[in-house]
Amino acid sequence: MEIKGENLSTVLSSIGDHVSMMDRDLNIIWANETAKRMFGDDILGRKCYEVYHGRKVPCEPYPCITLRAFQNGKTHQHETVVVDRNANRLNFHCTASVALKDEKGVPLAVIEVSKDLTQAKRLEARIRRAQKMDAVKTLAGGIAHDFNNVLGIIVGNTELALSALEKLPEWTPLGAWLDEIKTASMRAKDIVDRVLACAGIGEEKKEPIHILPVVEASLKRLKIMIPPSIELRPDISISHDKVYTAPAQIHQILIHLCTNAGQAMGDKGGVLEVRLDNVVIDTSSVQEVPGLAPGRYARLMVADTGPGITPEVIEHIFEPYYTTHPSRSGLGLWVVYGIVKTLAGEISVESDSDRGARFMVWLPVSEERAQPREAANLAKGTAHILFVDDEPSLVQLGKQMLEALGYGAEACVSSLEALERFKADPDRFDLVITDLSMPDMAGNMLAAEILKIRPDMPIILCSGYTRLIEKEVSFQKGFRALMAKPIQMADLAQTIRRVLDG
Repeated sequence: MEIKGENLSTVLSSIGDHVSMMDRDLNIIWANETAKRMFGDDILGRKCYEVYHGRKVPCEPYPCITLRAFQNGKTHQHETVVVDRNANRLNFHCTASVALKDEKGVPLAVIEVSKDLTQAKRLEARIRRAQKMDAVKTLAGGIAHDFNNVLGIIVGNTELALSALEKLPEWTPLGAWLDEIKTASMRAKDIVDRVLACAGIGEEKKEPIHILPVVEASLKRLKIMIPPSIELRPDISISHDKVYTAPAQIHQILIHLCTNAGQAMGDKGGVLEVRLDNVVIDTSSVQEVPGLAPGRYARLMVADTGPGITPEVIEHIFEPYYTTHPSRSGLGLWVVYGIVKTLAGEISVESDSDRGARFMVWLPVSEERAQPREAANLAKGTAHILFVDDEPSLVQLGKQMLEALGYGAEACVSSLEALERFKADPDRFDLVITDLSMPDMAGNMLAAEILKIRPDMPIILCSGYTRLIEKEVSFQKGFRALMAKPIQMADLAQTIRRVLDG
């Protein structure tokens, strides 16, 4: 079938990609329907650099691929960013070729075919961000495991030293110094938990907490993080109300909201206001905050004096990966939204042009009291326990802690050695405590082999990073309890008694 000249325009117009033709002065002399739909029906006769790039002069680097095609008659390609009729930035892959020549072979018109790569570029960027997040999670998990092992050695030996001091007849300042070491070590553990939470892999223990000191502590850190051009103005008027959450979650909410506000103000600086107060939502005011049930709430507001947020952006602002800044991941406000929703709260944003933005978070006040810590049962027992860890210092420490609690203990620095010792006399042991991440044979594999020999053997799994294995899977494989490092003697005593007592 031969396509005649009068049908060629119809054929080209049906192409789904953007197609346009330019003369030697870069005027658009023909465009298909896709091009007109993207850039307007009035593009014919206008300069291509004006239509596609909003420029008053030809594009740089000069000459552009269309001019280069006119100059040497060859086909040229490149990727560029154009702006459509709705001010959307689109990624184009363009191919420019000579379309018409005069009788002497001089190019008269160049046709440019452009493929829209915008969605593919966005998908590629999301995949890169996801890969980066996976790398961060892996790195954070590995650091948490190793760091908690070190903290376990510090905390365990400190507690053993404190136990020895209690037997001395006279008071000594060593006890106070050791208490400070233990307190600092547990603060370090909280920092590790916060790092894991920021990486999206933390196991946050939720309980009724006083929100006031958590916000004050977060503000101290923010003063160090924000640039001098931004003035931080705290306005705290809340009472000692409790919110059912984890401290790391409140910290995440504040950090993300304040970082977002700081980026909005940019180098010009401004005022960053953080307000915390109490509000009561009743049946008459519940319509003002859709999604909230009547009750008492702690309200957290973060306001900036930046340029404000347009209604179009506000409509999508809490969507994952949505961002108006090329250097951001678009996950910060989505993370905040997710945290607030898991806490049965609500978040909203208000903004006026040139008057900044105000983010408000409502968190329900908890009437539940924090559960008192059970007193550790430190009575001497008769159980014989096999303790397994690949860290020599922790193996020695674990044996000493178990013996201090009155148990018989055998310790192995190798999972293979532990398995051989268990096989030699399975009935000698009443409990196995094993680390998860070990060379040669991981703790869950060791447990599986032990359970083949004695299916009723109670096993406690320990890890410096407990998310390496899900709790449900752990218990399905025969673990009676999970313990997160660093392990404290009181927790160890309670867990052992709970497991042995069934």
